[in-house]
Amino acid sequence: MSTPETTHPIEVLGPPGDRHREILTPEALDFVARLDTAFARRHRDLLTARRHRADSLVSGHPLDFPRATSAVRDDPNWRVAAAATGPTGRRVEIAGPSDLRTAADAPGPGSEAPITDFEEASSPRWENILAGHLTLLDTCARHAPTHGREPRPGGVVPAVAVRPRGWHLEEEHLRIDGRPVSASLVDVGLYFFHCARRLLDAGSGPCLRLTGLENRFEARLWNDVFLRAQDLLGIPRGTIRATVVIDTVTAAFEMEEILYELREHGCGLATDPFHYLFSVIGAFGHRTPFLLPDTTEAALTAPFVRAYAELLVRTCHRRGVRATGDLTEITRVPGDTPVRAADLLSVHRPDPAEAPTRKQIRAAVSLSLRHVEAWLSGQGTAFPDGRPTGGSAAELTRARLWQWRRQRLVSPTGLRALIDVESAALARERSGTHVTEAREVLERTLMGDELPHLLTPDTYRRRLVFPVEGSA
Repeated sequence: MSTPETTHPIEVLGPPGDRHREILTPEALDFVARLDTAFARRHRDLLTARRHRADSLVSGHPLDFPRATSAVRDDPNWRVAAAATGPTGRRVEIAGPSDLRTAADAPGPGSEAPITDFEEASSPRWENILAGHLTLLDTCARHAPTHGREPRPGGVVPAVAVRPRGWHLEEEHLRIDGRPVSASLVDVGLYFFHCARRLLDAGSGPCLRLTGLENRFEARLWNDVFLRAQDLLGIPRGTIRATVVIDTVTAAFEMEEILYELREHGCGLATDPFHYLFSVIGAFGHRTPFLLPDTTEAALTAPFVRAYAELLVRTCHRRGVRATGDLTEITRVPGDTPVRAADLLSVHRPDPAEAPTRKQIRAAVSLSLRHVEAWLSGQGTAFPDGRPTGGSAAELTRARLWQWRRQRLVSPTGLRALIDVESAALARERSGTHVTEAREVLERTLMGDELPHLLTPDTYRRRLVFPVEGSA
């Protein structure tokens, strides 16, 4: 591995654990430090731009396809480079926590592909993050346990895509000159350093599933990270492949531009309707016309969601890559009728807009509270009524509660009362849990003027890194 530039060393603040030294080697930490140092300023600038864009939407600025990139959209000739290795075709991908079973259950080529998820399927506690990287290392080294099954024929390393944490998060347990390192670069840096060469030797390659991108500039940053990482590791450019999940409403207006920026490393786009609806509420939920239908099922089949899915499938078909995720399997590749900005934003307030019932509100509060409590407890999945519920569904439920309160369909007093009721019920079920903390986090995120992501840097820092005094 070439090391052309000087970096400051990373300080490890996280507590030591079993086999952590196998991941946090001096060479691996130096690799992560080089990536973070190279892109720290651009990273900060992009987060500032996100804030400005959000403010402009709140102030009423329209959202449309950018004029500056019309040449990219209008050019019919460019394509995303074909992947030399890794998965191809149009398939479903399954997200799961970054544990040993996720890796060991990784299927072979041509079937469903699991996602080792550092972003949502497991809580980003220090021990969970390191356990996930140990899982990846063991898998790539062909030592993943098979849970009683026969070893894989030929010991082939399974194809496992990694979903790193978003650009908005920092890893407080790793610091350079006192500042935390980007969580995104920690996740991809450790994965690349330990697994890229092993995957290449096995005839595969590192695959990523990128979520939370808001525009082409963030895709360009990822592409430059890939270029730098490949050069530092001495592996061919284009080895890293990434599927971009279009899960924000602003990214939906730049699908072609995002693929264009990642055309050397892209392998497709994916839908995520739950997070997409969360983004729609976060961007426009304060506007009276932008009220989702009264049930999640109705929202998922609304014309503006179908327009989003059709635009994604068409974009992938046009640029020679695969489309994956929910909704893509039921959406045909459309003809020449363009998807307009108005189609993507055709969220119409029901007339009349009926307030949700107390039963609906209580069910939403219960699911949201259990999701927050599971996250604070180090899990990524809530189990209401004994059934697992993914973070995306729970987060959309929390967003709907926020919008109901924001648009005065639910009173703050009534909402707080139901939070109290459900908190008491959850506390009776479990002893020594984080119910009190979960109640505080949920109430704070529901009562503000803006809809925050649950995993904000402040919540992560106060609840998972430096727990507040008296927390469970």
